[in-house]
Amino acid sequence: MLVAAAIIGACGRGETGKGSGAYDLVLKNGWVVDGSGNPRYRGDVAIRGDRIAAVGFLSGAPARETLDVGGLVVAPGFIDMMGQSEIYALIDNRLFSKITQGVTTEVTGEGGSVAPLTERLVVDDSDAMKKWHYREDWRDLDGYFTQLAKQGSALNIATFVGATQVRLAVVGKENRSPTAAELAHMSAIVDTLMEQGALGVWTALEYAPASYSKTEEIIALAKAARRHGGIYASHMRNEGIRIDDALDELFRIAREAAIPAEISHLKLAGRASWGRMPRVLARIDSARAAGLDVTADQYPYIAGETSLDAAIPTWAESGGWDSLLVRLRNPETRARIQAEMLHPTDGTEGFYNEAGGASGILITGVFQDSLRYMQGKRISEIAAARHRDPIETIFDIVVAEGGHRTDAVYFLMSEPDVQTAMKTWWVAVNTDFPGVAPD
Repeated sequence: MLVAAAIIGACGRGETGKGSGAYDLVLKNGWVVDGSGNPRYRGDVAIRGDRIAAVGFLSGAPARETLDVGGLVVAPGFIDMMGQSEIYALIDNRLFSKITQGVTTEVTGEGGSVAPLTERLVVDDSDAMKKWHYREDWRDLDGYFTQLAKQGSALNIATFVGATQVRLAVVGKENRSPTAAELAHMSAIVDTLMEQGALGVWTALEYAPASYSKTEEIIALAKAARRHGGIYASHMRNEGIRIDDALDELFRIAREAAIPAEISHLKLAGRASWGRMPRVLARIDSARAAGLDVTADQYPYIAGETSLDAAIPTWAESGGWDSLLVRLRNPETRARIQAEMLHPTDGTEGFYNEAGGASGILITGVFQDSLRYMQGKRISEIAAARHRDPIETIFDIVVAEGGHRTDAVYFLMSEPDVQTAMKTWWVAVNTDFPGVAPD
């Protein structure tokens, strides 16, 4: 696939009706950026079927259709190094926002992944399946990709094994370590899914229940992935004032599992950490010089999207949604959670403080239709309209959702830090978002 083939059909000047021709499509006079790192050059690209057939100066080459794309860039389809479209592809396989921006391949599986699935986990997703009209009829990657192939997808999708998903399938949502037998079972699941085509194992250690995982547990899963040539990717345990500790953990996992490691959406979250990106990059360069195969990816924005309940201390989420709702309905526990959001006891700032408080948190998606009026508003706005404390407002929304996710954007990063990382050759780009359509 070519980016230009996806996005410039209506822009170029067409020449059609030339018979069968040697090629199906020729894009002529474009700026060719081939992904090799070489400078762009003006040239033509010929396509036959779903393959690039020729690149160069193809003047007069016969084709069923020729488009003059002068002034536009022709490039291979972009790879989104971290997307979230695996379920969205089953809901609306157009994945419109990705394909119209030139993304043709997406890598997914951050923490949660499409497999493994258990009956219990499918029940947890039952409300979402009813609302969005899809079915989780698979239990492993072979089953998922069989279903995806039946429905078709505008994107190529590649996936990791989400370590959170494996933990949910075997241990559940409790704050505890796996037993030896459970850890062996988890490693065996990774083995099986790697054989079915997974790229590696991916953690999301800032969120419950993954945050309950000890480093040794992750190393065991990483070793299972490594046996099949996989890599380890991680939304690290902290991306703010404790990022050095998080980097130390990632380096240890890469070293002890003898596995390449990818830092997911590299950032410095929270004003207390702004300006430290050159130092973080230097630490990663030092690890690379010492023999570790460490790379990173990032999204090119100063805000990150996750769930509203991510602002709540992870201990309060032990046991899952039902347990969290019970705690939020208990006045004493609710007061403790609020106090720890303002003054965390684990040495971090927490999402609420990293975002600069309620004005830095924007609601972007709700599950309950009755809460749709909140979409596009900041917590500070919603709280002011309700004459309510901002943190109490967060709790009210989480409770009102009844155990379903509220999507929120947290304004966490500084533009200079984003640009500094972006200029580093071993940092790739991702969206950390699914493909969606305006309709």
